[in-house]
Amino acid sequence: SPVAAARFLLAKLRSAQAAAKEGKAAGPRLAGVFPLGNTGQAFTREAVSADHFILGDFFVADRSPVRFDPRMTLKEDYDFTCSHLAKHGEVVRCNRMFVRAVHETNAGGAVSERDSAGEREREMIKVLKEKWPGVFWINSKRGDTQVVMSWKRRKLK
Repeated sequence: SPVAAARFLLAKLRSAQAAAKEGKAAGPRLAGVFPLGNTGQAFTREAVSADHFILGDFFVADRSPVRFDPRMTLKEDYDFTCSHLAKHGEVVRCNRMFVRAVHETNAGGAVSERDSAGEREREMIKVLKEKWPGVFWINSKRGDTQVVMSWKRRKLK
């Protein structure tokens, strides 16, 4: 059930926080699931990753001061993930947990912000690239309105 999944993610977060406290760090405050339905692709990755994208459709945030940036009307989950990584140093993404959610075509929410030409998506990608230099690039396999995120490639100021 979604509640059981959320409890599992919270337990993973709190476990990682406890381990981090031994090293005097606060630990991660954001957890999520594998963002795609491709289970084969998920199994090419480690079971839990600490610096990958957390999909906005299903996540757990635990006692963090990080909030969504109201300027981000699309791609807000990418920005939220980066904000957590910048503030807390890591996230918890369970790459063996999957959620079936209607994404990008459901009524309301961020979907209502999209335009058929993709201009709003491209605007938000530009903001992401400015805000998080080196982290995002266009996913050429999926057109010019989708991005790939790599926190390890960020350019530090």
